[in-house]
Amino acid sequence: MWNLNYDSPKEIERVLNEKGLAMSKKFGQNFLISPEGRKRLIDLMELEKGMKVWEIGPGLGAITHMLLKEEVCLTSFEIDHGFASLLRDVAFNDEENFDLVEGDALKTLFKKKLLPLPERIVGNLPYNVGSVMIGKLIENSYLPPLMVFTLQREVVDRMTSKPGEDDYSSFSVLTQMDYENKLSLKLPKGCFWPQPNVESAVVVMKKRDTPLVPLGLRPVFIPLLRDLFHQRRKTIRNNLNSSLYGNLGKEKVEELLSRSGLTGNERAEALSWDSLVRLGESALEISREAL
Repeated sequence: MWNLNYDSPKEIERVLNEKGLAMSKKFGQNFLISPEGRKRLIDLMELEKGMKVWEIGPGLGAITHMLLKEEVCLTSFEIDHGFASLLRDVAFNDEENFDLVEGDALKTLFKKKLLPLPERIVGNLPYNVGSVMIGKLIENSYLPPLMVFTLQREVVDRMTSKPGEDDYSSFSVLTQMDYENKLSLKLPKGCFWPQPNVESAVVVMKKRDTPLVPLGLRPVFIPLLRDLFHQRRKTIRNNLNSSLYGNLGKEKVEELLSRSGLTGNERAEALSWDSLVRLGESALEISREAL
């Protein structure tokens, strides 16, 4: 296994220069140089020997190195061709439990179902795609027992917020359908190199025993969710009137609200889980009746 001082920006920069590699703003690359931060992240994963783990965005392999020491079966997804070559051909070329998938994880992960699904997913996710990646994992039913991600702090705040709170959004609902989310570690800017302009945090996503939204309801529920939260300052009636249901006529919107026991004057961020699920069930009933 390759031995690199992942705590030292100077050492990382030296290796990048030697290998003719460069950081890419396009990929949102920031290395986690805090040894305590990396150790805490690994501890939060609750790993056991032989576990199947996916790592999204390994970079130069700081977390990869620690995962392999835990003797897990690791698959890493790296978009940067130079980093991928270094990981595959130099850093971990002698590791039997390491597999690398090169390319954009937003495409390679979902091109075909990679089975069996892992027991853990981890990643120091780029700020520009972190929420998109998590959303796609959930919408595609990639639902391992535990996921641990480093993200922009405001994204974690959205994932952990409750109905009625300022940060509550459709993304809050989406990520909480199957998971209990917890902000488990705050990471100051100095924990990263290059230093980002935003604060970061680690979120732990622990899968619920029973999902809050039944799987069979989701093809209707998820698009409806986006419609309800489309414009935060608008009532759910106004948002729905601007959506697919509005195209069917205001009568359908009123029918949907009536069946759900709502007035339509509510705002989406104030709706309880029970109300959201009732809306989804009513939307499903109406769509079936229309067939």
